[in-house]
Amino acid sequence: MFKKVLYATDLSERSLAILDSLPEFKCLGLEEVVIFRVINLTRVLGVARGIDIDAYIREIEKETIPKLEEIAEKIRGMGFVAKPIIPPPAGDPVSEIARIANEEGVDAIVMGSRGRSTIKAILLGSTAEGVVRKSDKPVIVFKNHTPKIFSKIVYAHDFSDKAEKLGKYVKFVAKSCNSDVIVVHILEKGEVLEESKLDEIELEFKNEGIDVKIIIGEGSPSKEIVKIAEKEGATCIFVGRSGRGAGVLGSTADFVIRYSKVPVFVA
Repeated sequence: MFKKVLYATDLSERSLAILDSLPEFKCLGLEEVVIFRVINLTRVLGVARGIDIDAYIREIEKETIPKLEEIAEKIRGMGFVAKPIIPPPAGDPVSEIARIANEEGVDAIVMGSRGRSTIKAILLGSTAEGVVRKSDKPVIVFKNHTPKIFSKIVYAHDFSDKAEKLGKYVKFVAKSCNSDVIVVHILEKGEVLEESKLDEIELEFKNEGIDVKIIIGEGSPSKEIVKIAEKEGATCIFVGRSGRGAGVLGSTADFVIRYSKVPVFVA
């Protein structure tokens, strides 16, 4: 299911730290890593007066290509096939990452996110949040290197179709990597608990030999999911792209990506 992934990097220290987590994907059957960096033109086009865009691209290419080749060698040393995309394309990172993911036929996108907290940043979003919206591939968003990332999974479940479909990934990862699973359901204001549905979910996991625990919370789903994950010592969070509704500033997935301290798997 995850034989080939796209590793999208901006070559920052935080982004490069993700490399140390790639061996964790061996239990998922990872064989090949496509290495990709976009020359971000959105940063310069707004102030392009007096800037030679072609010269700027050539300069960034010159800096980028040796670094991509260095990353490829490191990944090969981990036992994977590495394919750097050279020369790196220039444009909007979100669109280019989604495009290359489709062209390369990857099974998932792996990338970093700095996390956002200011109102301006929340309104603008991040590259990771943009990729989650733009691409139909599963996206795994890291804040930093996380050891044993699949050892304890928080699976956010709101009974939506998206959450149900996410379950196939949770089960595959849990069975492949011997993960513990915590199913988290958050009751919003006025919602009545449907215990029978949670019982069915618990039984599904147990029937497949997966250790599972059910936690019910109350309040804002995005905040409670992150809070429960931290309290339970989760190593990653699985959340659907969109559930039963999205707020004005974004979906539950956006907020979880922004505030989670552990990797977030979105599909």
